[in-house]
Amino acid sequence: MSQEATFKSIVCEIFGIQEGDVADTKTPEDIESWTSVTHMQLVARFEESFKFQFDVEEITEMDSIASMKNVLRKHGVDL
Repeated sequence: MSQEATFKSIVCEIFGIQEGDVADTKTPEDIESWTSVTHMQLVARFEESFKFQFDVEEITEMDSIASMKNVLRKHGVDL
């Protein structure tokens, strides 16, 4: 599975959304299940799947699908 497919799979699983709903413009206001708890679950799954750890600034920076991708790219994830 490609890293992009892994990313989408994790987002869909944690937020309980369809792959077609994983758009760069989506924010917590657009995804009802995006709460502080699911955000941290997402962070944990990304760290586990991609084998690195985020710092606190990066975790708070991830406030849209696009910003999640940007942070992951900083760690070498090919999205």
